[in-house]
Amino acid sequence: MRRPALTLAVLPLLALGLAACGDDDSGAGDGGSGGGSGTGSSSTRDYRDTPIDEIGEDVEEAMDSLETVHLAGNFIDDEDQKILMDVTVSRSGDCQGSMTIEGVGSMEIISVGGASYFKADDAFWQSQGGDQASVITGLIGDKWTTDSTDPEGFAELCDLDELLSELSSDDVAGDGSKVTGTQDVGGKETVTVSFTSDDGNSGTAYVAADDPHYLLRMDVREEGAMGFSRFDEPLDVQKPADAEIFDLASLG
Repeated sequence: MRRPALTLAVLPLLALGLAACGDDDSGAGDGGSGGGSGTGSSSTRDYRDTPIDEIGEDVEEAMDSLETVHLAGNFIDDEDQKILMDVTVSRSGDCQGSMTIEGVGSMEIISVGGASYFKADDAFWQSQGGDQASVITGLIGDKWTTDSTDPEGFAELCDLDELLSELSSDDVAGDGSKVTGTQDVGGKETVTVSFTSDDGNSGTAYVAADDPHYLLRMDVREEGAMGFSRFDEPLDVQKPADAEIFDLASLG
């Protein structure tokens, strides 16, 4: 039996088109952004006056120091498919979360100890398995799946080093970038920075006003939106029990 082709090329996330329809109403991150620009606290107003290149360096330094981070939002991939994701990634390469590929299906994902596992819904297998979909779903049932011929699978998605390697100070503070105001994002005060993506679309970055100056959210019109939260919170990912794993390589 031919195994389905799993097209999960979901990066470059942070190569800042980092997703995002600014006019998408699905939200991103934990709590989303608050209601419009405000005056903020005195510390926020002070940071708003920081030179834009220094803000970019602050973001790069803060994000590079992370051991774990949670990402939630949506983006458009190279095949013009909308992908929604909600995942926590770590410096060690472990991750846990979920992903929905519009028009394809949804899945839970785990990467631990250098191996990747996912548990997909019936819609996913219908889109990938063709005439064999019902047979495949009958074999897999409710098990996690992996591929022993390619155990790392979507490890790149779960590699925090890989994600952050795409983020530089120029992404937030490139030519034409400027501070435009302040805004609450998930209960945290931010300064808003307007920028233009590599594809020429307008975007807004929301940078924590207080040290460390994490990137809390990024919106890019016609590309997607991504929120960042749960910075350096512990992540304990457990490998599924062997009896709960189906090896896709067995499909031949």
